[in-house]
Amino acid sequence: MKTTECVSVSLVHDINTGETFRHSVRVIGQVRMLNNKEDESLPPPTLLQRIEQNDASLKELAGFGGFSCHKVAASLRRNHTITSFKLSHCNLGDDNDNGCKHIMEALIDRRSNLKRISLARNSIGFNGALAIANFILASRRTEDSIILYDSIRLDLLENCIGDEGARVIADAMKGVDNIQTIVNIGFEKNRIGDEGLSYISNMLCGNTTLHTLRLGKNMITHEGVVKYLAPALAKNTSLRTLDLSSNRNIGDVGAAALAEILTSNNETLETLILTKCSITEAGAVRLLRALYNDKSPYSVLEESNHTLREIMLCQNPVMSTSLSGLSTTFLRDALQWNQNGIASARIFKLHCFLTSNDGPRYVHSIDLMRELIPNFVFKIWRISCLGVLYAYLREMPELLLEGCKL
Repeated sequence: MKTTECVSVSLVHDINTGETFRHSVRVIGQVRMLNNKEDESLPPPTLLQRIEQNDASLKELAGFGGFSCHKVAASLRRNHTITSFKLSHCNLGDDNDNGCKHIMEALIDRRSNLKRISLARNSIGFNGALAIANFILASRRTEDSIILYDSIRLDLLENCIGDEGARVIADAMKGVDNIQTIVNIGFEKNRIGDEGLSYISNMLCGNTTLHTLRLGKNMITHEGVVKYLAPALAKNTSLRTLDLSSNRNIGDVGAAALAEILTSNNETLETLILTKCSITEAGAVRLLRALYNDKSPYSVLEESNHTLREIMLCQNPVMSTSLSGLSTTFLRDALQWNQNGIASARIFKLHCFLTSNDGPRYVHSIDLMRELIPNFVFKIWRISCLGVLYAYLREMPELLLEGCKL
């Protein structure tokens, strides 16, 4: 501790002579000790003070610390250090969603980078959904400024948003002219049915930044999947994770619609979660065949999905160990082939098609040395035009015989 030196000056009266004079005393360390005691007596800063003072250690706000939502929102307008808001169980839906409106307005005014906003389990209704939509719309480019929101995860688990709330939020996220900010959004357990799914699906047709959509534990049926979601996935070019878990009326019809899209149009989806969706063996087989369709060389290359890396079918009324001859090994291999990109997946699947013991009859009817097949596969894949490649594949036996002579 640094030593502090000071001089104490006082007036002293001499009773013998009756004179008054100044008396100086050098003091070492006394001032420092007094300051330490004074510092120790100060109370620690409150949550509001830390927010307003931009405390660098306060990166996440997890609750209001006993203060009212209105006071916290007022303090947030002067803050630029907090990047994560985990405000579960904060009664933001009380009093006609006033709490949610105060917080979202404060987030708009503060104009700072955000990473995560969790408003789970707050009984937020339609008015709160409007406030959330206004926040999303605030990310649009304006003439005078750009609000620096970037890659936000928005969690709305277990609220009361409903179909109309889903509509206003989806409309805010729709359109290629916006600077979209929400890349991961969760609508789990929000009483959303097929009508709400139609609005979300419409948004997917125009949104180019959303990569994760969570719709678990709602009231979505196979009709909504067939009519709205599957066509939207055919047009969407950004979504990588789709969670439809615990929508028990999706069933085999919904699974078949998703399988059809996976094999014909969508080339971005990597994770599909369909747990507790009442999918039986028939629907599961359609999904697995979407990963690897071995009916023909064309089906292997162009009617198989080469991007899906994870599919979750647990807790459905379907046998997990045997699916019409498709074992769990098949599922593991099919997903593994897709791990390294579309081109690599096509090569591995074509190689499997040519070497499988259950493969086409005409492949095994000719005298072909199996060890030549890998070189053959990579050789024909170097052909840049797929039309030329398919023309060769239509004459598979002759092409394989030529391969034996290489």
